[in-house]
Amino acid sequence: MFIISARYLFLCDEDFTILQNQALVFEDKILELGEFEKLRKKYPQAELIKTPQNSVILPAFINAHTHLEFSANSTTLHFGEFLTWLKSVINSRFVLNAKAKEELILKNIVKMQKSGIGTIGEISSFGSDLSPCVKASENGMRVVFFNEILGTNETQIEEKKQEFLKRLQDSLNFKNDFFIPAVSIHSPYSTHPKLASFALDLAKKQNLLVSTHFLESKVENSWLREAKGEFVSWLSNFMSDPKPFYTLKEFIKLFKGIRTLFTHCVYLKEYDLLDKNLHSITHCAFSNRLLSQKSLDLKKVLKKGLNVHLGTDGLSSNISLSLLDEMRANLLVHKDFDLLKLAPKLLQMATLYPARALNLNLGELKKGKIADFSVFKLGECEKSQAALQFILNAKEVDKLFIKGKKCKL
Repeated sequence: MFIISARYLFLCDEDFTILQNQALVFEDKILELGEFEKLRKKYPQAELIKTPQNSVILPAFINAHTHLEFSANSTTLHFGEFLTWLKSVINSRFVLNAKAKEELILKNIVKMQKSGIGTIGEISSFGSDLSPCVKASENGMRVVFFNEILGTNETQIEEKKQEFLKRLQDSLNFKNDFFIPAVSIHSPYSTHPKLASFALDLAKKQNLLVSTHFLESKVENSWLREAKGEFVSWLSNFMSDPKPFYTLKEFIKLFKGIRTLFTHCVYLKEYDLLDKNLHSITHCAFSNRLLSQKSLDLKKVLKKGLNVHLGTDGLSSNISLSLLDEMRANLLVHKDFDLLKLAPKLLQMATLYPARALNLNLGELKKGKIADFSVFKLGECEKSQAALQFILNAKEVDKLFIKGKKCKL
């Protein structure tokens, strides 16, 4: 049993409560929050953990969308427009995947932990990230491992099914509290209905989480809604009849009754088609700026009452896997928000809201929640400015605890 205190505790609850000069007692779960001296008397056996002056304690961040198999990218892929980027990915994906050795992936996972991330949602396209993700889970990183399926050629359906089944089973062999196998349907333009239905049936039967890329780009939007645009000629390289497999409504309907993370959604207008209880939107502002020429209408999504949370996407479309960097990007992108109102919302979008999306009992400093939290140093600042100043200034954790255990970083 341990007790720890700080100048500020960001509870990251629905009201974004900030406790000042208080403490929390924890084991693998949070036992109680309150005044330090009262908790010391109530829990005399609790070991004291020292923190820096003016420190902040908050839930560990959850990066719900990463692509670690592209960890080797820096200047290889082309940015500025989605189809230009996608062509460069297809041309370079095997080379980049070969360069993303286990050592490099593990290095990037440690970087994420140092930035306060305790849980990731990893999108696995090839399965080459399985071993490092399992090793990372053994060292304190909680990994939701989304096995991805895609393919448009009907003659290869059975082959794709078997390849996906093998990768899924390989990941299920390591299932535990820190390594959670899941399913990813790549996108409506890249996944044949037979493959999507096959993978989603498995997800339903085994109660697995699901992720999908959806309406990320202008070209995808034109193709899915009107069967027009540059995608038509480009997809003819992979399909004999490059017409959409689904209407927009038909694609969303595939995920009925399934807890699903819809990633990007920058061209989505029909928010009412999403299930507020099971469907969430993963917002990747930096990636959208590099590829999509448009950003999510965050105010409208929040007004609709949808659960929206942050992701970095991969280094294939970002310069960092830190949610702190992603939050700073969001401060710049969403100019229609008051900064002092946006900052707390972004911290919730990195903690409370992704925990809901992934159905995990964390993301909040609250009695009974899993003790995933971080300690950061922060300079002297007023309580009213604390959330914004934290985002602007925080770089690396002083300490990171996952399920009550201090991570070695």
